Amino acid sequence: MLERPMSRRNLMAAAGVGGVAAALPAKKPVSTDPFADAVVAAFAEHRLVAVGEVHGQQEHHDAMQILLADPRLPGVVDDIVVEFGNALYQPVMDRFTGGAAVENEELRQVWRNTSQSPAVSLDAPCYEQFFRMVRAVNWPLPARRRIRVLLGDPPIDWATVRSREEVESADRDGHLATVIEREVLAKGRRALIFYGSNHVKHGPPGAVGGNGLMQVEQRTGQRAYVILAGGHPRLASAARRTVVPAAGTWLASADSGEFGYLPGECGVPFGALADALLYLGPIDEQTQSLWNPAIYLDPVFWAELQRRNRLMGDVVDLDQQYRRPQSVVWPVSSYPACD
Repeated sequence: MLERPMSRRNLMAAAGVGGVAAALPAKKPVSTDPFADAVVAAFAEHRLVAVGEVHGQQEHHDAMQILLADPRLPGVVDDIVVEFGNALYQPVMDRFTGGAAVENEELRQVWRNTSQSPAVSLDAPCYEQFFRMVRAVNWPLPARRRIRVLLGDPPIDWATVRSREEVESADRDGHLATVIEREVLAKGRRALIFYGSNHVKHGPPGAVGGNGLMQVEQRTGQRAYVILAGGHPRLASAARRTVVPAAGTWLASADSGEFGYLPGECGVPFGALADALLYLGPIDEQTQSLWNPAIYLDPVFWAELQRRNRLMGDVVDLDQQYRRPQSVVWPVSSYPACD
């Protein structure tokens, strides 16, 4: 009489596979990304870690996607503060990143209605992808471990705006500082700050006021760890997403005005502005994340952009900027030089 073949479960049990697997200790996440390593390490000594965003740069947002996917991040970060979202829609973002069903029309208001509209469009796919990535990271986590996205742009309601002065009176850096102090530090939390470099770079010793992060440091005594993205000819052979600390390296005294895709200042050393540099590759290999011109064929949205543009003094040629195809090649192809 032929014996019945063993099932896969019985075969594994007979071989002891299941028992061995259960007895093995859980493996710690192994990172192969130097950027994620640097951010996680910085949180061991700092409650605030700021990464200066290069607006619309695809390689920078690619690096952020890899960082967000790192399984260690929810263990060191409670909040992510971003520039590319209107704080008026914080409840919308909380629901979305918490896993609730949020209609696209409602979600888009977060980045379409910032104080920088209409001159700056945030319909580039990298911004929506950022929010969706945080939602995906949060999905399997218990509520207490989910990362909260804090929208740092002032809560402007474009539906009620009737003058340029209403928009320009918004204190963008002051609001960033308030959000960090009220929602992060006052609650004993830790935050990753993803903002334009000019809003998060360090100021000179003894400075009063300044950008949003400088204000936080001055009022609270909490010094942030600042990572700015930039390229330099001396880094030509370095791997992408390499993070180089300023302390103890040539970066400490390097002229910040000679870095690509970094808003430095000639005569000011890099070490005075940041604690580390994120290298994303040669300047002539960088690309842009660009919006689909078809977005602006929506007559209702287009009419609203035209209204805003008139209010702001026709600051941008809307048709040229948004409806005509553009190259994804980064617009600056050579490194700046200081005399």
